Amino acid sequence: MKKIYDVIVVGGGHAGVEAALASARLGKETAIFTLYLDTIAMMSCNPSIGGPGKSNLVAEMDILGGEMGRHTDEYNLQLKHLNESKGPAARITRGQADKYLYRTQMRKKLEHTDHLYMIQDCVEEIIVDDGQIKGIRTRLGISYFADAVVLATGTFLKGKIVIGDVTYSAGRQGEESAEKLSDSLRAHGIQIERYQTATPPRLDKRTVDFSKMEELKGEEHPRFFSIFTHKDRNNVVPTWLTHTTPQTIEVAKEMLQYSPIVSGIIETHGPRHCPSLDRKVINFPEKTNHQIFLELESGDSQEIYVNGLTTAMPPFAQEALLKTIAGLENAKIMRHGYAVEYDYAPASQLYPSLESKKISGLYFAGQINGTSGYEEAACQGFMAGVNAARKLDGKEPVLIDRSEGYIGVLIDDIIHKKTPEPYRVLPSRSEYRLTLRFDNAFMRLYNKAKEIGILSPERLEYLRDAIDIVNSETERLKEISIPMVKANELLEKLGSTQKFAKGIKISELLKVKEVTYDSLAYVTEINDYPEFIKNQIETIIKYDIFIKRENEQIEKFKKLEEMMIPSDFDFSSVKGISNIAKSGLEEIRPLSIGEASRISGVTGNDIALIIANIKK
Repeated sequence: MKKIYDVIVVGGGHAGVEAALASARLGKETAIFTLYLDTIAMMSCNPSIGGPGKSNLVAEMDILGGEMGRHTDEYNLQLKHLNESKGPAARITRGQADKYLYRTQMRKKLEHTDHLYMIQDCVEEIIVDDGQIKGIRTRLGISYFADAVVLATGTFLKGKIVIGDVTYSAGRQGEESAEKLSDSLRAHGIQIERYQTATPPRLDKRTVDFSKMEELKGEEHPRFFSIFTHKDRNNVVPTWLTHTTPQTIEVAKEMLQYSPIVSGIIETHGPRHCPSLDRKVINFPEKTNHQIFLELESGDSQEIYVNGLTTAMPPFAQEALLKTIAGLENAKIMRHGYAVEYDYAPASQLYPSLESKKISGLYFAGQINGTSGYEEAACQGFMAGVNAARKLDGKEPVLIDRSEGYIGVLIDDIIHKKTPEPYRVLPSRSEYRLTLRFDNAFMRLYNKAKEIGILSPERLEYLRDAIDIVNSETERLKEISIPMVKANELLEKLGSTQKFAKGIKISELLKVKEVTYDSLAYVTEINDYPEFIKNQIETIIKYDIFIKRENEQIEKFKKLEEMMIPSDFDFSSVKGISNIAKSGLEEIRPLSIGEASRISGVTGNDIALIIANIKK
């Protein structure tokens, strides 16, 4: 049996899958290790992909050569546009995946990928020689060797399930945990801490009264996650909306004494932006109508995910809560909700390439870095897989900065900004939200995709042609003038109250809210471009002034990123900066002034002093 590979990936979740596929597609002999082959790409929590910030990550991976976007487009129950009435920075897609097909078909893709090998075993140790990763050792006592290893272990490192006052070792309900790997990491100088996450109960669809709920269907012609997806019609399987009631909150308050959060059985922090019902009642006792979405787990299953009712209360409490919610009075639980506590390694120990600062060739991706969410995990796995492969080729890592993508925002944040709970990407975390739109990833990241080299020449050419069309058509509309009468005729036709007092450029007409690219056919000859191209032309022209303003901010950001800090610079020698700043700077060892400015505790005055000392 083969024991030597180029890259070893530990973990078969979303981070591990993307890491392994990226490495193998770049021609590296890659082995992916998982505790159980049948749960590769399992959606442990909700069946959704996308949402604010998350859609941006998926779209960016798609352009770079990742799998999650096109796989979700292929195996979903519904896709839906969100925030359509808001500005372009907020518009995104949310998908409800078919959890069974997503998992089984992703395994099939791995099994049919050249250079990729799947192994079921529990990794218990890393093998390190003089600060360089050499491989891993498994529970079966087998050693496997590689010059690059990606750790994507999810919630399985010393995982502990909690339901009420019942606890037991497991990475997910019904699956074993990896008990020794984090001890091995500690022994090699890697700092280890603990986090927690939780899930809601799953119900039997046949016991739910949907007549008391609002039905929410998907869209037949959605904006897909992948720019390369072409489907005549998408699934429109519904989800259902109900709400908690005052009675739900009263029962929850009575049952709080049994909550492991209140009893102290759970002492670790969970994701703040996906709180359990217990925490909702503790933090917002006056609110009674929390939204509850019921989502099918698969088209071939009766199992329903209860989105919004996360809890690790004991079974009798979960059953009592369900009886108070419209439509769930007689619902039967198929799986009880639970919490899981697990070890993770704070990402401050990594370079922006996701390589360990302590052990050369060792990469970390996903929840082991203290993040939460399928999309966050997948994009880290993808970048780690790419950079591991590039390291073996003697190439510089591919880095995406905060102005280029939400992937850059996420990686930069987890390395430099400590959070008391698992990190989740959010639009509010990005300074350049208008630039980092969900719909323009193909324009932002084309050069990175070309540099990585996973996309086929045909797909790169398709992207290049699309970018050229957007740029040339945008410029054409800025140059063509039309008479005032013609412009006002179109505005009246579209029901707009706006009027022009003189002739204008077509681009000025397109800035009017009611005017779309297609409606310009009334005043000029236009082409029937794909929707994603027309959307870019409209957005670039309509938001021209705001985009220019953001680009000016990005230029300032880039200048700071280009001011490099010498690798041997002694931060402790800088007089006048605070001890908090010194501690953070010494821990992170930033590569640039821009990076230093984003470390928690570092002030503008600290940065000025560092720049002055570097110039000396």
